Amino acid sequence: MVSAVGLILLLAALLRISLVDLKTHYINDFDLLILFLIQFIFLDIYLFSGLFNLAIFSAIYLLSQKQLGFGDVKLAFILGLGFNSIFNLIYAANFAWIMAGVWGFFSRQQRIAFAPWLIFGASLAKILVV
Repeated sequence: MVSAVGLILLLAALLRISLVDLKTHYINDFDLLILFLIQFIFLDIYLFSGLFNLAIFSAIYLLSQKQLGFGDVKLAFILGLGFNSIFNLIYAANFAWIMAGVWGFFSRQQRIAFAPWLIFGASLAKILVV
């Protein structure tokens, strides 16, 4: 169970990563390190889920000829550490891809920031999937 302080720090870190990615299409490694430390201190870590997510997003990164940013791959690994089930992780990824796809279709942008959708998908999976 996460404490109130941990939840506030987690939300602040996720918000910062989202806003920076929206503005610059770049995710700072320092912000990812802070997010990892917050998760490590305040949440349970599931290494297998994180590595599974890293493998999936690394494959997507390579197969898409690096159209997905490597910061998104690292973020997917860190977010994956918070899931105790591969099925929940798959729900999170599907939520993220579907919402990002809908946003990309309707906004007609050539490039979209994917970190906010990864974060939103993970949050939605945490809330909806038991």
